Amino acid sequence: MKITNVETYLLDVPLKQKAITDSQTRLESVEFVAVRIDTNEGISGWGFNWNYTKGSRAIQTIIDDTYAPALKGEDPLLHKSLMKKLHYTNHFIGQVGITRVALCAVNFALWDIRLKVANMPLWRYLGPAKEKVKAYNTDGGWLHTTTDELVRDMNALVERGFDAVKMKLGLPDPREDYERVKQVRQSIPKEVKLMVDVNTVWDLKTAMVWGRKLEEFDIYWLEEPMNPFNKTDHAKLAQALDVPIAVGETIYTKYDFREYIEAGAVDIIQADATKLSGIDEWLDVAALARCHDLEVIPHTNVQQKLHVQLAAASSNVPMVECCYESIMDIWEDPIQVVNGYYTLPEEPGLGCKLKDSVLKDCRIG
Repeated sequence: MKITNVETYLLDVPLKQKAITDSQTRLESVEFVAVRIDTNEGISGWGFNWNYTKGSRAIQTIIDDTYAPALKGEDPLLHKSLMKKLHYTNHFIGQVGITRVALCAVNFALWDIRLKVANMPLWRYLGPAKEKVKAYNTDGGWLHTTTDELVRDMNALVERGFDAVKMKLGLPDPREDYERVKQVRQSIPKEVKLMVDVNTVWDLKTAMVWGRKLEEFDIYWLEEPMNPFNKTDHAKLAQALDVPIAVGETIYTKYDFREYIEAGAVDIIQADATKLSGIDEWLDVAALARCHDLEVIPHTNVQQKLHVQLAAASSNVPMVECCYESIMDIWEDPIQVVNGYYTLPEEPGLGCKLKDSVLKDCRIG
């Protein structure tokens, strides 16, 4: 089998709900770079990556100008050697950031081909550790809502069957964050897990003071409290607080995760295959976490179908985030949540192809 063609699609997919906000971003649409790898045996593999701010044209350019020429004529089933080859094309323009995001999209497409040849979905190919995957929901906890709206939305999620929910923090005055958490915690059942996410905007002093105050509300984890590149301060915080510290959404290599773990700076690993170099590196991080008896709970916005399959094949992944529900139907055969659990796909392949209508109507490049 040989690769004959590589084609990319740059897309801007609008949300169907109102704009949503966290402490960093106001979001009205999601950019995607989709990649299709064709072979001489008629099997095509689909990969993607995404961004909730603009700039994905740079990702498309890396694939078109650097990776596509290196892939043509190669055997797609030798995906590990191809990933190594592509990685070392980028000595002078960096091996993380845009290049890593682009490499990841290629990785997904190569896996899609492998899985279609094997006639299996990813979770069955890897070997299942479980047959259903619990979902927790973030879609009721956005920062732009009033406290009354927040309480209403979080309770609506509980009524739908979610027994774990997450809300955003990071308002200019942390006292407002504290009051919002208090109102939510008092309004939802005690057995429902409540997580909070700062999206990196606190400094160490703020995280120490308000992290301690939040402990009275039985917070299941405190997510991304500070700059993710500052492992030293995360270690100080993790050692000072009883509430578990979760990081990973903006960590891009397995080596960074290893340093976090070795520093005692993290309790919950939120590895995201779309931020790492793809499935293989995500599996490395999950195995690393398992060696330290740490849970992996993937950061997920639009990539639920991918992470649910990885979760099903991993013994230390208890649940997967449910977010951006309004656009979950952009995928062919979209994944579903029923009574708080994700259904697992059965169709062969990775299952991460966007619908033809999305590829056509939302294409900008």
